[in-house]
Amino acid sequence: MNDSYIKLSIAALLPVVATVLLYSLDRIGLFAKMKYWPKQILIGIVFGGLAIIGTEWGIPINGAQVNCRDAAVLAGGLLFGAPAGIIAGVIGGVERWIAVAWGVGTFTRVACSVSTILAGFYAAALRKYMFEDKKPGWLLSLAIGIVMEVVHLTMVFITNMATPEKAMSVVEACTLPMVIANGVSVMLAALFIEIISHDFF
Repeated sequence: MNDSYIKLSIAALLPVVATVLLYSLDRIGLFAKMKYWPKQILIGIVFGGLAIIGTEWGIPINGAQVNCRDAAVLAGGLLFGAPAGIIAGVIGGVERWIAVAWGVGTFTRVACSVSTILAGFYAAALRKYMFEDKKPGWLLSLAIGIVMEVVHLTMVFITNMATPEKAMSVVEACTLPMVIANGVSVMLAALFIEIISHDFF
């Protein structure tokens, strides 16, 4: 395994680690006593930062970037709250937009930026309206991560209709690693919360 895949794997695991730490802190000490909005903003910034790492530690290929940016956004929104997801999505999406300045793929700039912001609203809507402000289980989290990556990669086609052959080559290269990295990352984050909260056994 080369360095790029190692970095991508670490970036996929960071939202899991952050989820466990933040969930544990939320049950003890000063963090547990924070008011709702300051806590949501803080969590959104943390996961937004992890979304940036997901971009920067991605694997460049055919003008795109195989990444696990969406996993951090989805974990923040699904597991901690709708505002946290939206904040993380905006941070990750804006950074992806400007990241072309230092060499991150230009071909998927619009698709990736829009999809990352959309992931935040997607997670927020699911958390609020489908799960009624409760955390989804690990299997649903896996499915949500997979669906988001399908949407993300579909956006590559929608925003690059003038060059369908190149869009197809990017999607073919990115689909499997991105679906696995993002889906499994969100799944593991939800799974560890279930284990910690003793709902799994």
